[in-house]
Amino acid sequence: MNDLAQASKEALRLIFTADAEVTTIVAASLRFSLASTLIASLVGVPLGVALANSRFRFKRFVEDLLNTLLAVPTVVVGLFVYTLVFNQGPLGRLGLLFTPAAIILGQTVLILPLIASLSSSAVSGVNPVVRETAFTLGAGRMRTLVTVAEEARPALLVACITAFGRVIGEVGISIILGGNILGYTRTITTAISLETSRGEFALGLALGMVLLVVAFGVNIGARLLRRKTA
Repeated sequence: MNDLAQASKEALRLIFTADAEVTTIVAASLRFSLASTLIASLVGVPLGVALANSRFRFKRFVEDLLNTLLAVPTVVVGLFVYTLVFNQGPLGRLGLLFTPAAIILGQTVLILPLIASLSSSAVSGVNPVVRETAFTLGAGRMRTLVTVAEEARPALLVACITAFGRVIGEVGISIILGGNILGYTRTITTAISLETSRGEFALGLALGMVLLVVAFGVNIGARLLRRKTA
């Protein structure tokens, strides 16, 4: 009990004194997660909007596939991307393995189906009158898509925030593709795993506290946006 209290006290000290190692690890995690969320959003949101407004033979299959991919463990995604970027892989010549780019690529693959699926659901929930009114006013197909997307904008932002919350806490991809290199590819979750195995509970607790604060902020932001859409 005393050890836990001492570790907690030291963890708080590391946080409030902006310990260099803590800030470096947190900054790397935020940088990787924001980059992957941005890339996945640029692809996933248009994909979800288009899917919700399209009718084709295999639409249900695509939707089921996206929903299935949501349940894929992060280590499986990491392994899949690893087969692409390791030295003998198709992208091996690019030298991506154990670099921030590899982590960002893996995280993007992880959350792309999530953003696409949530975006599709968000657009599908828009009042059909919006779409009908746009057509009545002479809007073309593309303009109608934009109008519907604008109507669903708060829900689309929720999709992106949810994806960020998913990726900031992943560990499998970062370990497999990043190598947990201090000052380069070490993230909050991989550092927690490493420091706990070393018996360095103070640093692990400090990073865990920071991660909880980030997760809390993400949930608050998502809740406020959901309230706006209600």
